[in-house]
Amino acid sequence: MAKKSEFKIPAIVFIRCIVFLFILWLLFWMYSQLRDFLNNAPIFNVKNVEVEQSIKFIDDRPLKALKGQNILSIDLKRIHEQIANRYPQISQLRIIRQFPDTIMVLAKKRDILFQVQVRKKYLVVDTQGVTMFYSASPLACPLVLGVPLEKKRIVMGTVSTSKELNTVVDLFEQFKIHPHTSRLKVLTVQAENLSKIELMVMPNIQIIIDQEDLPAKVDRLEVLFKNGKVNWSLVKYIDVRFKEPIINETGP
Repeated sequence: MAKKSEFKIPAIVFIRCIVFLFILWLLFWMYSQLRDFLNNAPIFNVKNVEVEQSIKFIDDRPLKALKGQNILSIDLKRIHEQIANRYPQISQLRIIRQFPDTIMVLAKKRDILFQVQVRKKYLVVDTQGVTMFYSASPLACPLVLGVPLEKKRIVMGTVSTSKELNTVVDLFEQFKIHPHTSRLKVLTVQAENLSKIELMVMPNIQIIIDQEDLPAKVDRLEVLFKNGKVNWSLVKYIDVRFKEPIINETGP
């Protein structure tokens, strides 16, 4: 008669299994207690909503509604999307939790570079070429004319797809590099023809430039301002499209 095989679990293995299961149960219990504490403890209810000083203009009523809610239950992504969609004039937006009870809204206000006349409104553009908002009346900043935007789809908060506008942005960026051109008070920019961009600057001097090799053209303009040989009170216009700039002066 065949002998029955007997399989016996060593006592040490059995004890180890019991200890392992107990540790798992203990960890799960601790997790449950911690989760309940984080979700229900009054210390984690939002008491403060702090908004960056530079964007205090935003409507903070939806943010005030967060007070009293559990800080972990707040959908930061949803709040981010709501603010970003409503205020394209802000950038680098971040919504963060500062434990135990504060929500912080951090961002920077975009700097206005110029405005573009579109029908009877004025489209405001920032220093990176981002379209921000429409103004019913002109603002105190350079006015760009001749840019055909009427049939273009303009998405606020994004970089413009207009070649004319982006060229004007590049031009202003080049002006900022040099000490003399950076101080120019630009009144208007006629940008319909990129081969003949016409700027009117204070005091009533017309500057003509084109899109080709803008850094070199602005360098020429800077040299003219720097050498001190031009009587600017008599200058009518300056054309820097050519290797030798053309300076037209009025009579004495």
